[in-house]
Amino acid sequence: MDPDLDLVLERGSKPLHLTIAEQLAATIASGTLAPGMRLPPERQLAESLGVSRMTVRQALGDLERDGLLRRVVGRSGGTFVREPEAAAAAGSASTATGGISAELRRRGGGTGVESISAEVEPAGKRVAAALDLKRSEKVVVITRLRLASGKPLAVERTSLSARRFSDIEDMDLSGSLYDLMGDGFGLRPVCVSERLELVDARPADARALGVRREAPLFLVERIGYAADGTPVEFARDRFRADRTHLEIDSSMASE
Repeated sequence: MDPDLDLVLERGSKPLHLTIAEQLAATIASGTLAPGMRLPPERQLAESLGVSRMTVRQALGDLERDGLLRRVVGRSGGTFVREPEAAAAAGSASTATGGISAELRRRGGGTGVESISAEVEPAGKRVAAALDLKRSEKVVVITRLRLASGKPLAVERTSLSARRFSDIEDMDLSGSLYDLMGDGFGLRPVCVSERLELVDARPADARALGVRREAPLFLVERIGYAADGTPVEFARDRFRADRTHLEIDSSMASE
């Protein structure tokens, strides 16, 4: 049975889907929504909150990417609160979409995002190689600020093929990029490969994140792949090291 959520939507200056995501994250943290519990259908949530289904879908997409929810298709499917073991498994280097960035956002409490810029530019050597493009091809570089309780958590810089994602730079980028990539273009990443390293904050990062120059940041470099294996996303996310941590559970094979 779906839980009877008592959510009161307080309309303020921030986008509605961010407010909804924050309230749902709070109910998960408090245990009102326990691991494995199924959320009410999107239609029911939208009606109870007085918003559109797209707004609810954006909120659920943010929480799914943050590792708090999982979606199951089929007759017995729906949107479920992720089990702790499943959330911890998101820290592996190559896994279903989520991965290290999603785990760091979850550990840091990230629920909000602000769009900084979206620019079309020639693909550099590294980006072209990651997305299987020619150096002359254009990419859309989307820069966003991830927030936790209204405070900066990470700077996310995502490069997408301008040919595959035509005019995405003119669309609403304040919600889930993965939902937009999937619903608008049929190229939602279904698995990712990620690399983690510790780097110094560059001047632009320091200003955006509110840290001193050369402060330590977690850099997560990610390539996201569509269902047919096409690389569709190249991202470099920089997280404040003082607001995030990573835990990975693993079993040791006998030698």
